[in-house]
Amino acid sequence: MNKEDLFVEKPQPVVLRDASPGDMPFIMEHLEKFLLDDEDIDFRQFIVAVENREIVGFGRIRPHRELYELGSIGVVENSRSRGVGTLIVRRLIDIFPTDDVYLVTDIPGYFEKLGFRVIPEAPVELLEKIRRICPAKCRGTAVAMHLRRPKKA
Repeated sequence: MNKEDLFVEKPQPVVLRDASPGDMPFIMEHLEKFLLDDEDIDFRQFIVAVENREIVGFGRIRPHRELYELGSIGVVENSRSRGVGTLIVRRLIDIFPTDDVYLVTDIPGYFEKLGFRVIPEAPVELLEKIRRICPAKCRGTAVAMHLRRPKKA
């Protein structure tokens, strides 16, 4: 090993953790930048993906009146296509409070790869959200999706 190698910082694996209040300026900035749902924000709803002490992604479980929604999944541009988003989504599914995991998205193909299916008759709360948020934030047609979480052994 060269002496110089001792001072080169090695890349660290992506670590997921609960968000803290100090993470919220980053999350809020990127929710706006990525045109993601920024309604009823609370740091306790979020997890963050951290690599080399920098946040590289985030996602949340948003409570509604009758259901919970997986959402606001964002990954910084230079960390995309490396599995960070998938890591976040899988962790949120693992900790989801119900076996019925819902989301609203304008990129259904991404979530279909993770097992979600478009639901033609979405719950009322998700339809209301689509009407309220998507005219300003969606890049295309938004759809509601569902995944029935497998029972844990």
